[in-house]
Amino acid sequence: MRKTNAFIFGSLILATILGLCGQGLAYFLNGIFAQIYPVYYLNALTIISLFLYLCSFLGAYFQYKKLRIGKEKLRLYILGISCIGLLTSWWSLFVLVMWWG
Repeated sequence: MRKTNAFIFGSLILATILGLCGQGLAYFLNGIFAQIYPVYYLNALTIISLFLYLCSFLGAYFQYKKLRIGKEKLRLYILGISCIGLLTSWWSLFVLVMWWG
């Protein structure tokens, strides 16, 4: 149970960091790795962030299916993941669209 909760919250926190700080991370990755356009790094970071939100959602759902968490706790998890995930994903997609011009 602890490992699964750590996975859910860890992926949620990492996805939020990648979604909100993606622009700075893209410039950072451009400076230390291959000299390609930073927008490609931002694409990868945005996709990873969306994937991690999906993993958080699925992790909570599978915990419910294995009867490790109750229905009320599942609703709380889904509400939190959805609120944080939607706002952060909209922001990161907005930044990505602005970078592509």
